[in-house]
Amino acid sequence: MRRSSWGLACLLVACGGDGGGSAVDARVFGEQCVPGGTFAELDGRAAVLATLNVHVNASGLVEVDTSAELLIALDLDQTGTAVAVRAEACDIEIPAIPIAGQDRPIRFEVPAATVASVAGVEGTGTLTSADATCAELAVEKLTLVIGANLDPATAGTTPLPEADADGAFRFCPPSADTSCALAIGVSCACDQEGDAKPGATLRAYDVPAVNLDEVYVTLRTQFELTGEVFSTDLILGEVDASLQQGILGCHLATGGACTPAQIGAVKNLNPIITQQPGTPSTFRAVRVPVGTSCADVVAMRDTLFPR
Repeated sequence: MRRSSWGLACLLVACGGDGGGSAVDARVFGEQCVPGGTFAELDGRAAVLATLNVHVNASGLVEVDTSAELLIALDLDQTGTAVAVRAEACDIEIPAIPIAGQDRPIRFEVPAATVASVAGVEGTGTLTSADATCAELAVEKLTLVIGANLDPATAGTTPLPEADADGAFRFCPPSADTSCALAIGVSCACDQEGDAKPGATLRAYDVPAVNLDEVYVTLRTQFELTGEVFSTDLILGEVDASLQQGILGCHLATGGACTPAQIGAVKNLNPIITQQPGTPSTFRAVRVPVGTSCADVVAMRDTLFPR
């Protein structure tokens, strides 16, 4: 492995493309990859910004197409046409949910501390050429789970733990605030960021009928990447993202835990987020120095990805 600086920043998403070679960048980005050159090995760390065009379905009560931006850190280790991948979430944005008759949309915000507590996930990718400009990079589907312990063999498909009609849910022994780092068992919720609250703690804004300030969730995101290597410093491609949440509980802005009925109301507004058909999501990956942290990537976002 040649030591170089690669940083790929993305959010928890699923990435996919049409395998159309240079047609991908020409259609999606307006930037044409020029074949005939070569690139050095894609070893090290990079920064990737994904622009997601998604469909939001909140239990059929709200359905809307919208967009969001995701930021992930990706480490690559290339050996020939094989690539080992490690993806790290840097910023997770849940698209806002507009509500008819309400001026401001519902928003669930993932705090930086929650994102920082999530371990990276590892996978593999392949290149159509080890060094030819415009080679296609395809990264297998990766699954990132937050606030729960799932069986790795079925982590992409098994239902997420969530509250039942009585507000109860399966938690990892011995208690509902067991740290995910220490959790045993599978298909159970755990305390993601060590705040003594179940699952991952999200900030909640403008939820109708229930005045909330926090929601406790389990969360799963899956992502695959398909892109073209423009140079050692730049990869452009498409990302097909999905995001699922299981509602465990919530906290009222006036103080105190939500009742089971209030938890049920939040579950009805819990969005399922999938890729918009016919409108691809895209990503741009740029090189950053070795040792660049997720916090650094977030701080340099506008420099790395000018608007």
